[in-house]
Amino acid sequence: MDSSLASMPQRMHLSSDENLNQTHNQQEPIMKAVRVSKDASTASLAIAEIPKPTPASGELLVKIKASFIQPADILNSKGSFPITTFPRTIGKDFSGTVISGSPDWINTDVYGTSGSTFSFTEDGAQAEFAVLREDCVAVKPGNLSFAQAAAVGTPFTTAFTALKRARVVEREVVMVLGATGAVGSAVVQIAKSMGCRTITVGRHGTDVDSTKDPELQSAKDLSDGKGPDVVVDTVGDFALTKAAFNVLAPKGRLSTITAPRQGSTELAVDILSLYRRQIELIGCNTASMPQADFARMMEGMTQQFESGALTAPEESTMTKISIDDAPDAYSGKIKRAVIVFE
Repeated sequence: MDSSLASMPQRMHLSSDENLNQTHNQQEPIMKAVRVSKDASTASLAIAEIPKPTPASGELLVKIKASFIQPADILNSKGSFPITTFPRTIGKDFSGTVISGSPDWINTDVYGTSGSTFSFTEDGAQAEFAVLREDCVAVKPGNLSFAQAAAVGTPFTTAFTALKRARVVEREVVMVLGATGAVGSAVVQIAKSMGCRTITVGRHGTDVDSTKDPELQSAKDLSDGKGPDVVVDTVGDFALTKAAFNVLAPKGRLSTITAPRQGSTELAVDILSLYRRQIELIGCNTASMPQADFARMMEGMTQQFESGALTAPEESTMTKISIDDAPDAYSGKIKRAVIVFE
């Protein structure tokens, strides 16, 4: 991703997309959507009125109830994903109710997240309605509000992917860099639900304070002297990544979901140490995965949320906004925003 093309979203309210303004029938149903357009170097965001979509065979029309604005959505609004085609309705994560499509799904409350196409080459969730394939939604946990359900898709599927790619098994010790963040805290929850011990790393309120122990040596003491079996890096600070590499147990795995946005992206590691200790470095790029795979993950998580094994963020930690206020959230004026639709 190249964020050098980024520009701050502009607060604009349009009656329709410029490209659609002259073409769509004014009598057909329309809806509001968060739309991003892009010219050669600049992306701009606006609230637009566009035609309400119609599901084809095998698709569902979902009345969106909530869509959390994730960091990846903000990057997408700046034109930072080379795969995105424009103009585009963005929004990765959603919850809502099926109103059209297969009779088996009608009136079912669902939730989900994007894969490699939804919100990138297909219109996403930040609109009053969205079309999704039947295999790309999961039944919403009954104990979660729509706002809570819309907040868990990206962090929990990313966390699950990072652990799955690292082949984590019960009783292993999992160290999480950035454990207080959205993805990091999800990694901790999922690892514990798998029967693993966890070591949290952060700047405060964690097992290892990275400001006081930048070499993470205390992780050895917290893992019976051998070091963690798995490290999940959700930060992308290479000094911290290298320190985690150095304290990994023999045959340890370092699973990373991130890299620096600026400066060098090259990580220097001691290959002799890697070879002798049989360390594995594992990259996790969820933007390349099919949306249906994430829906199956979230199907499994539904029971875990309902049983209390996993916990979604409380609504009190979010700022509920209308779609008309989305430009303020994308510009940074509103933090942890979830778009709520009536």
